[in-house]
Parts: sequence; C-alpha cells; structure tokens
Amino acid sequence: MKRKITKRTLVLTAEALIAASVFVFCFAKLVFKTDLLEKLKYNGQSFDESQDFVKIMDVGQADSILIYSNGYCAVVDTGLPSSAGAVTEDLNSAHIKNIDAVVISHLHEDHAGGLEKLSTIYGIKNLIVPESDPTADSDASVSRVKSLVADKNGRVYTAEPGMNFKIGEFEITLIAYYDRLSDLNDRSVTVMAEIDGVKFLLTGDAGEPAESAMINDGIDLDCDVLKVGHQEAIPQIHLNFLKRQLRNTPQSLSERIMFTLIPQIRLYPRLIRSEQRFSEPTETVI
Repeated sequence: MKRKITKRTLVLTAEALIAASVFVFCFAKLVFKTDLLEKLKYNGQSFDESQDFVKIMDVGQADSILIYSNGYCAVVDTGLPSSAGAVTEDLNSAHIKNIDAVVISHLHEDHAGGLEKLSTIYGIKNLIVPESDPTADSDASVSRVKSLVADKNGRVYTAEPGMNFKIGEFEITLIAYYDRLSDLNDRSVTVMAEIDGVKFLLTGDAGEPAESAMINDGIDLDCDVLKVGHQEAIPQIHLNFLKRQLRNTPQSLSERIMFTLIPQIRLYPRLIRSEQRFSEPTETVI
C-alpha cells in the first residue's frame, strides 16, 4: 500500500533538509575554522581562469608576487620558509598545480626562503635564479631546489639581463642584474612584467648602487606600477630613481588605467626593517 504524500509531509521534509544543511555548514566552520562556502569558492568553480592579474601575496616581512594570465603563472620570489602556507593558499585559489616560472630576485631568506617547500608541492617548469653565493642565507636551499627541478625535467637558468618569456598575455623581461655589486640586495634581479601596455616593475631589494647603474645604463624604467625594495625607508636613496620614471602626464585620466603620476602606484609589500626596527616608508618617499 502506497503512503500518500501530503503537503504537510513535503513541508516537514524541506524543513529537515534546511536544518541539516545549516548544521553541516556550522559544523564545518567550527571544526575546520573556515566557511565551507569559502572553501568551495577557492577549490571549486568560482575562479575565472581567463583573467590576468599581478598579486602581491601577503607573506609578512617578505616578498612573493604572483603573475597570472589565462591559466599560466609566474612567481617572483617566494617569501620566508614560513610563507609557504600563504603562497600555497593563493596558488590553490587560482587552481594552480604547476608553476610555469619561478624567478628569485636574490638569495636572502625573505625572498627565497619559501622556495624549497613550494618545490615539494608544485611542479616548477622553469626556475630562474641569481648566481650562487655561499654567504647568502638561502644559497644552500636554492641549490637543492635547482637539483630537484632538474631531476623532474624542469629547466634551471642563471639570471641574465635580457631574458624574456611569456606568461599568458604577460611579457616578462629581466631588465637588469648586476651580479658584481658587493651588496646582495643590489644584486637583485629586476623584472618588468607588461600586459596591454601596462608595466609592472619589480626591483627585489635593489638599492642605490643598482638603481644608479640602471639609470646610467639607460635602461627603460618607464612603468605604471613599482614594487619598491625595503631600503625605501631612507628618502635620499631612491628619489633620483623615482624621478627617472616620470614621463609626460596624459591629457586626461581616460588615457591611462591608473593615476596620473608615473609610477602611478608604488607597492610596499611589507613593513620596512631599518636599524633592527620595523617602520613604514617615510612620508617623503610616499
């Protein structure tokens, strides 16, 4: 004998399903310390893989930058060893399983420290690093990753000015690398990423000697977005470098996608370490 399904039965069933759903999501949030819907957003279907962007990842007192375009990606610097979790979260949210290119600007731990951990999680197709320096705190770990990448049929390159490659719609160029300067910061690989005429200049931690060398060598420093190094806390050092990037202001804002000053945006990825104390960039620099 078939049981008749009444309107009241349907209502009670719907209420039970809603209550169960609420319980599941609340339980997930309590146990996993996160919103399940947020997890689904990161791991599921909401990410638009056709987009293009540059993201300064939140790695605290360190640098790591994600360049993404149409499913391809590059990572410039990898932060500290403790930064790997934050970088991994950003890469996973973009559905990244293999990194097309990793560029290490220089071998200080706050720029290269997370590389070894990331290399165990993601395949690295191309790794571009500075010359080895046994005095650098990340030299040994980077050397291990070079061997690991090569063993997995990835390509390992020593940085050279003029290196150029594509990441989706982005054109990435290593515009400067002064490997004979004495300070490791000044030996930062300087990267220009360009898309649709918009230029992002990533200088690692290059200081005044490297910046002066770029100016004297006549390197095109024209950019829309500048990621500055930690020495920007000292206003006297970089003013000539910043002035060198000034160009004619357009007639109207509609002619550009950002602001009228060049570089229109200066990115300070982290607080600045100066005399063992952390501080923001000075007002003169900003």
